[in-house]
Amino acid sequence: MFKAYRFIECGGKYFPPDPVETPAEIYQYVQTHKEQYPEVRVTDPDDHIAVQALNGIIVFPKKWALMEVKQKYIDVPDTFNSETFKQALNRSGFEVDADANFTASTAQFFLTELYESVEGEE
Repeated sequence: MFKAYRFIECGGKYFPPDPVETPAEIYQYVQTHKEQYPEVRVTDPDDHIAVQALNGIIVFPKKWALMEVKQKYIDVPDTFNSETFKQALNRSGFEVDADANFTASTAQFFLTELYESVEGEE
């Protein structure tokens, strides 16, 4: 069983943990609470961080961070904006060259490469 925490302040005080079990429950918990709390953290049975969101953004695991960027900025190509996409990646912990200019398709390719590069890091 995993424990899900909602922090009142990042790395500080938090509410008692809520039990979550499946990846779907964990994802739903994080999505539900990440905008309301400065930090949401889910730990595994050994108290290692399994998922972490800071200031409304999933930052760990990196694959989930990339999945979130894809959902928000690429899956709706009619609203794609290169600058917003780069800012989202930077907030998620991925440094992007300020001079890079993306289209929806090149952004998708870039995310795929990033996703493959983090394979096995978690």
